[in-house]
Amino acid sequence: MSLRRVLITGAAGNLGGKLRRHLEPSCDLVLLDRVTGGDPSILAVDLSSWGTWVERFAGVDTVFHLAADPTAQQTWPNVVAPNLDALVNVFEAAVTRRVRRVVFASSNHVMGGYRDLDEPRLLTPDLPPLPGLRYAVDGEQRDSTAYAAAKLFGERLGKCLAEAHGIEMIAVRLGWIKPGDNLASWITPDRGEWFRLMWLSNRDYCQLMERCLLAPLPCPFVIVNGTSANTGTRWDLSGARALGYEPLDDVTAGA
Repeated sequence: MSLRRVLITGAAGNLGGKLRRHLEPSCDLVLLDRVTGGDPSILAVDLSSWGTWVERFAGVDTVFHLAADPTAQQTWPNVVAPNLDALVNVFEAAVTRRVRRVVFASSNHVMGGYRDLDEPRLLTPDLPPLPGLRYAVDGEQRDSTAYAAAKLFGERLGKCLAEAHGIEMIAVRLGWIKPGDNLASWITPDRGEWFRLMWLSNRDYCQLMERCLLAPLPCPFVIVNGTSANTGTRWDLSGARALGYEPLDDVTAGA
């Protein structure tokens, strides 16, 4: 029996690298990234420009679109090419090459405006989006509006393509996944409860992505939240659990 063919954009990055290592034993992987880090198995491509890389989508079952500038406080001029142009091109390549399913790495920042609202307490995917968050890190003022708006655009484009072309789309509003081991102890209380309680451990992230690959969908377009089972979190995980996701970690355990 042939392996399921899976394409990962951003394969050399934090999210892509973790997912690649998780899926390598069970899938035939096609790996794309702008910078390869010297890895010959990753094809160096600029997804913001349409090119011959599109042919790599032929025969692919599922695309994980993880490529983007991950800097939440990035400015609009720097967001356009990696987070908008690349997104449109990848989605178009998936549709025209008849990919079955696309899993899009959306972000908690799509709902960032709810941080300063007490209600509703539970943030479900069907709430109106409030993209962008203004916050401070070590005295530096940050604004994620451009980044968040680009992620929201990806969700809406995914919904459009699912309805118009029948391709399956899952937008995962990912929580906080730090590079490397991403231990719960790294998410210190000084970052505040909003950030701390959206932690997503490496093994929970990989499990969630695997369920996005394998689970049947109730409809062609689905949005799910992606965090670990953090006690006190506002992020509703019922949609992810409906895909078979059972998070194992909790940032507050042992705290």
